[in-house]
Amino acid sequence: MSIIPDKKVEQVQFCESHAPIWAAGPVAIGLTAAQCTAFATMTTNARKAYNDAQSAKQAYRAAVTNQNTVINTAINGVGGAADLIRIIKGFAENTANPNAVYGLAQIPPPAIPQPAPAPGQPVMVTVGLEPSGAITLRWKAVNAAPGAGTFFTIVRKLSAESMFMLVGNTGEKMWTDVTLLQGTPSATYIIQGHRGGLNGPESEQV
Repeated sequence: MSIIPDKKVEQVQFCESHAPIWAAGPVAIGLTAAQCTAFATMTTNARKAYNDAQSAKQAYRAAVTNQNTVINTAINGVGGAADLIRIIKGFAENTANPNAVYGLAQIPPPAIPQPAPAPGQPVMVTVGLEPSGAITLRWKAVNAAPGAGTFFTIVRKLSAESMFMLVGNTGEKMWTDVTLLQGTPSATYIIQGHRGGLNGPESEQV
């Protein structure tokens, strides 16, 4: 185990606690008075350097806090960049040539709204058997947030059938089939997402 600690503050404290002890009787511990005097000076300098560094750190933190506050005011405050951009946009949209205004202001014109894409493929489908005997399907899909005009259709094929038939639809990423008859050997499902006239890819058969 090292006698001298690892942390800077503890190293300074070590020097401060030992400098007077060693200086009190240097010859008895194999040192000279000159060595102890020099060490005491080093200790004083070490304490000053440590204190200066701590003060500098505190000043830096204060400067960063002030910087963030001032920049945020310039961007988001009343009369700041965001406020002026809103005014420029409002002015531009009420002129005959909005793009000319945006060009003079050197800000990009608003992007042309794009229709939302079709929902992604339903994946990670899980099947749960309810106490009533109903089957609950759950899945995940990208671009399929509730309330975004997305819905899913579920088609099913029973073991005795040759074609898939539409059995339900839902705006959620889950659906429960309550129409299965007791004793049905098997049922296969396919889930597909839709938004407006866009159809997403079908899930794998489940």
